[in-house]
Amino acid sequence: MKVYELAFTKKGVAGLRLPCIGGKVFVPLNEIVRLEGRRNYTLIVINAHPPMLVAKTLGLFETELSNSFVRIRRGCIINLLHTSVGHDGLVRQKDGFAAPVARRRAKQPALLIQAA
Repeated sequence: MKVYELAFTKKGVAGLRLPCIGGKVFVPLNEIVRLEGRRNYTLIVINAHPPMLVAKTLGLFETELSNSFVRIRRGCIINLLHTSVGHDGLVRQKDGFAAPVARRRAKQPALLIQAA
């Protein structure tokens, strides 16, 4: 069952329609910085906006997101557009967030090449 499918605007901008109190909000994919898993919830960190908490698991979003999103840990999906990789094995984002890459995922050189 697909809960959140990619939506497109009339101008062709891809994004997610997320539930909000007043209805649904369209968030473009290039504005999403990262998604953090919080048990059965997902915290969506958006560039220049307050984060949104959605009552869906991180795995549901992983299947829908494009190639510019990579799951680096069990509880974190990052957007490569807002990311740089340091020499210390940490993935750093423009907002100051830093997280180590999981050992199993660090063995995949394609992940680090994409993020560099």
